[in-house]
Amino acid sequence: MRRLEGEWRQGRVLYVEALSPAGRAFGKAYGLRLTPSFALFDGQGRLVRVWTGTAGMPTRGELERLIQGAP
Repeated sequence: MRRLEGEWRQGRVLYVEALSPAGRAFGKAYGLRLTPSFALFDGQGRLVRVWTGTAGMPTRGELERLIQGAP
């Protein structure tokens, strides 16, 4: 995800420490049960999709398609 942070200009990548109080509250609010997890939100703050585990993490292209509403 660090690479994505440097590449992706259409959004922002934010890191939440899963074991911190804020991280636990965030995970509970969005049903994140494993680390690492990656949650994509649209511009209105709605959850679009969640990825869990290191395999299958999204690419920049996939994130851009999802944000634009493409499958």
